[in-house]
Amino acid sequence: MLAHAFVGRQTELAELLAAAAAAAGPTFTLLSGDAGTGKTRLLEELVERLGGVGALVLVGSCVEVGGFGLPYLPIIDALRAVESDPVGARVLQEESTVRPALGRLLPQLEGLSRPSAGTRSEVAIGATADPASGAMSGSMDALAQGQLFEALHRVLTVLAGQRQVLLVIEDIHWADRSTRDLIAFLVRTLREGWISVVASYRTDDLHRRHPLRPLLAEMARLPHVRRIALSPFTRSELAQLLDELTGSPVDVQLVDRVFARSEGNAFFAEELVRAGRSAGGNARLPDELVDVLLSRVEELGPAGRQAVRAAAVAGRRVSHDLLVAAADASETEEGLRDAVETGLLTTDGETYAFRHALFQEAIYGDLLPGERVRLHARFAELLEADLLGGPAELAHHLLASHDLTGALAASVLAAAAAEQMAAPAEALRHLEQAISLLDRVDRVDRVDGVDRVDGGDPDRLDLLVRAAEAAAASGDSHRAVALGTAAVMATDELPSGEVEIRAMTLERLARLQFEADVDDDGPSRQALELLVAGPRSALLARALATRARAMFRQQDAASTAAMLDESILIADETGAHGIAADALITLKLMVRRGFLADREPPTLGATLARLTGPDALDVRHRALRFQAAQLMEDGDLDGALAAADEGVALTSEAGLSWSSYGLDLRLMRGWVLAAKGRWDEVLTDSLVAVYAPTEPGRVLATQAVAVLVGRGDPEAEPLLARLRGTGDQYAELQLDLTEIDLRLDQGRPAEAALMAEKRLALLSDDGWSMEKLLLAAREAAAVADLAELARREGNDDTVLLARADAVASGSDALPRTPALQGPYGRSWRLRVRAEADRAHGLDTADQWKKVLVEAISAGRVQDQMYARIRAAHRLLDERTRQGAAELLRSALAQATALGSSPSIAVIQQMAARARLALAGDRVVRRGNSPLTAREAEVLALVEQGLSNRAVGETLFISDKTAGVHLSHIMAKLGATTSTEAVSLARRRGLLAD
Repeated sequence: MLAHAFVGRQTELAELLAAAAAAAGPTFTLLSGDAGTGKTRLLEELVERLGGVGALVLVGSCVEVGGFGLPYLPIIDALRAVESDPVGARVLQEESTVRPALGRLLPQLEGLSRPSAGTRSEVAIGATADPASGAMSGSMDALAQGQLFEALHRVLTVLAGQRQVLLVIEDIHWADRSTRDLIAFLVRTLREGWISVVASYRTDDLHRRHPLRPLLAEMARLPHVRRIALSPFTRSELAQLLDELTGSPVDVQLVDRVFARSEGNAFFAEELVRAGRSAGGNARLPDELVDVLLSRVEELGPAGRQAVRAAAVAGRRVSHDLLVAAADASETEEGLRDAVETGLLTTDGETYAFRHALFQEAIYGDLLPGERVRLHARFAELLEADLLGGPAELAHHLLASHDLTGALAASVLAAAAAEQMAAPAEALRHLEQAISLLDRVDRVDRVDGVDRVDGGDPDRLDLLVRAAEAAAASGDSHRAVALGTAAVMATDELPSGEVEIRAMTLERLARLQFEADVDDDGPSRQALELLVAGPRSALLARALATRARAMFRQQDAASTAAMLDESILIADETGAHGIAADALITLKLMVRRGFLADREPPTLGATLARLTGPDALDVRHRALRFQAAQLMEDGDLDGALAAADEGVALTSEAGLSWSSYGLDLRLMRGWVLAAKGRWDEVLTDSLVAVYAPTEPGRVLATQAVAVLVGRGDPEAEPLLARLRGTGDQYAELQLDLTEIDLRLDQGRPAEAALMAEKRLALLSDDGWSMEKLLLAAREAAAVADLAELARREGNDDTVLLARADAVASGSDALPRTPALQGPYGRSWRLRVRAEADRAHGLDTADQWKKVLVEAISAGRVQDQMYARIRAAHRLLDERTRQGAAELLRSALAQATALGSSPSIAVIQQMAARARLALAGDRVVRRGNSPLTAREAEVLALVEQGLSNRAVGETLFISDKTAGVHLSHIMAKLGATTSTEAVSLARRRGLLAD
C-alpha cells in the first residue's frame, strides 16, 4: 500500500521548476517543513521531472550518527552521481589534476586507498614540536578546507556551464559543521552557470540553539535565496492522499478521524491508515505516533523484526553486508526483504535506510538497554575488523557499548580522518571526546586500544594542542584559548628538560589570545623567560616577536622596539624570514601609531619577497591589512581597496576568511567601500553576517548596521541591539559610533553626547587616537545641537559651551600620529573645531568648506555631504542663496546616490524653508512610504522607462542590484510587475508631482 501519485504541492513544485529553469544564473532554495510533511516526496518529483529533460541530478542526504553528522557525506553522495555521468566523470578527472583537494572526498581520483595503519598512527599522533621553525606543526591543515571548497565550486561551475544541474541536499538539520560551511560558501560564491541548489530541513527539529539556525538566518538575508515552507495538507488534499494509499475512496468518517489526529501531516496520516488497515480496520488507532510506528514493526515476522532492530542501532543507513553480519541470523536477508516490501526500509541495492527517521528513533527507543549494548558491541566488532564503515561510526558504537578503551582510540582516529578532510569542527568534537575519555582509561588499556584500533597512543598534550588548532580553524577563538590554556597546564607533566615544548605551547597560547582579544600578559612573558638563557633559535625569535606584540598593547614603546629589533636579528641569523617579517610589521605599526616618533618606518619589501611556506601566507595577510589601513588613512582609497581585495582573495582561497587577519581584511574592504560611497556593496558583503554563528561574523555585520543607520532603515535599531555583546572591544566601539549617529539622526543629542562621553572615558591609552577623534567629533556635534536648542528655547547654554570647548581642546591635545596627520585625520580635526564653534553659533561657511576640502582629499563621500550641508546652513544664514543652492544640489546628489534618507530629508527641508529649487531627479515622497531612499530612487527612474542596466548606471550600482531593489519595491507595494509598481505608487501618492 504505497502512494505513487504526486498529491498536492503543485504550487511548490511549480516554483522549484521555475527556479531550476532560470538559465540566467544559479538559484538557491530552502525547502522546510515538519517531519512528514512531504519534503522528500516533493524533491523526488522535482528530480524525476528534471532528470527526464536531461538535467544532471545530484542528490545527497545528511545522516546523523551518534549525535553528530558525518563530514561532507551528502556532498560525497552527490559526487558519486557526477562520477557515473560520462561528462561529469571527465570533469572530475580533469579538475582533480589541478585541484588535488578533491581527493579528500573521492580518494579514487588520486588512486588513493584507505589510509594505512601507519598513516593513521602518524595522523593520530598529531602535532609535534618543531624548534627549528619555532612553530607547532600538526595534522590540521588550516588551508585545506578552503582549497576543498574552491575545488567543489569549480567542479559545479564547469558542469553548470555545459548543462543544467540540480543539486539537492536533504535533511541539512543533520548536516555536519563542514557541510553547513560549504553550503554557505556556495550560496555566497556561485555566480554563474545553469545550476539550481535545493536544501531541505525539518523545522520541528530546530530547537533554539540548533546549529543550523544561524546559517538559515544568514541565508534569509540574501535576496537570491528562495524559501519554500511546506504547510500541512488540507482536508481535501489528505483525502486524495488516502484514496491513493488505499486504491479506493476512503470512508468520510475515516478521513475526518485521520485528519483530526494527523493534523494534515502526510506521514502521520499514512502511518495511521496503515496501522488501522493491517488490523482489519477495526483496531483502535494508537494515541501516540510512536505506537503507530512500532505497530508497523509488529507486522513483520521474527526475522524482519530482528533485522530492523539491528538497523536501528546502525543508524539511518547501513550497508547490506554489515547489517547481515550484525543481525547474526540465518533468516536476516528474508527479514530485510519483508521490511523493504512493507515500506519500513528502502534500499538502493547496496545499503538500507529507514523510510523515515522516526522509524529508526522509535525502534531504537523500544530496545532493552542490554539489547542496545549488545548490538552496538557487535557493530563495533565488525567495524574493527574493517568489514565496512569509518572511524566516526566505530567511535560511536564503541562508546555506546561502554567500551571506553576502544572508544578513546577510535575517537582519535576519527579526529584524524576529519582533519584530513578539512572538517575542523568535526575534528574538534572527536578530539574533545577523546580528551574526556583519557582520565577514564588507564595507560595499559590505552595501549590495548591502540593495538585494536590503530589510533596511536593518545597523549593529552598532543590532543589538546590539536583541539586548540581545530577550534581556531573553525572560528571558535575563545574555545581555542581554553584548550590552549589546558595544553599549557598539561606541560606541567613533562620532564624538566622539555623546555622548548613548554615554551612553544605558551607562545602559541599567547597568539591564540591575540585572536580572541584576550588581554593576558602571562603566556608571552613566561615563554620568553624559558628561552632567553638558551641558544639563539627561531623559536626564541618568535617568542620575542610575540612578547613584543603583547607589550605593544601595554604601550611600553622602548622595550617593545628593542625586543622587535632583537627578534629580527635572530630571525635573520636562523633564516626564519616569516618571523622577521612579522616583527617588522609590528615595528612599522608602532611608528605609524606615533609610539616611535624619532624612528623611520622600516621597509618590508625585501623580507616579504623571501617568504615561503605557511609563514609567508600568514605574514602576507597581516602586511596587506596594515597596508590597506595606512593607504586609507592617507586618502589613497583606490590603493587601500586594491590591498584589501588582494588580502580578501588570499584568505578566501586559503579557507581563512574568518581568521583574525581574514576578518580584518574584510572589515578593511568594507570601510574603504563605505568611504567611497559604495554602500550597496558594503551591505552585500556584511549584512548576511548579522546572524552569523561566530563572533567574527557579528563584528563584520557592524558595517551593515552603519549603512542602515545612514540610510534611515528601521531595521538598524533592532540589529544594533542584536549585535551587542560580542565581547570584541573594537566591535563594541563601532556599534557605539553607529548608535551615536542614529541618536543624532533621531534628534536625541543628549543621549548621543552621553554615549560619546562614556566611550571616550574607556579609551585610556594613546593607541586609540583616531577613534578618540571620531568620538570627539560626534560628542561636539551632539553638544552643538543641544546648545542651538537651548538658545532657541531661551535656556542657559553656559555649561554646554564649556563642554564644547573641552571636547575641542581634548581633540587638539591628541598625539599627532601619522594617521591623524593624513587627510582623513585632518578633516575630522577640523570638524571637531567647527562643531565646537557651532555650539557657540560662530562656525562659518569657510570653516566647513575647509572640512570639505580635506574630506575630498580623503575620498570620503558621506563626510563631504555632511560638510556641504553644514556650509549651506551658514550661507543661508548669510543669505547667500546661490552658493547654498549649489552646495545643497551636490549634497542631494550624494545623498541620493548613497540612499541616505535622513540626509535627503534635511536637504529638502532646508531647500523648502529657503524656497530653493533644487534641480535633479524626481524623488519619492518619504512620509509614510514603505520604501527606503534607494528604493525610492530606483522607482523614480523606472517610472522614466529606464531598464535595470540604465538604473544601475545612473546610480552607480550593478544591474543585478537594481533588479533586487525593484523586486523589493514590488513586494512592498504588492505588485507583480514594475509597471504595476509605478501605478500603485502613483495611486498611493508616493511619487512626487
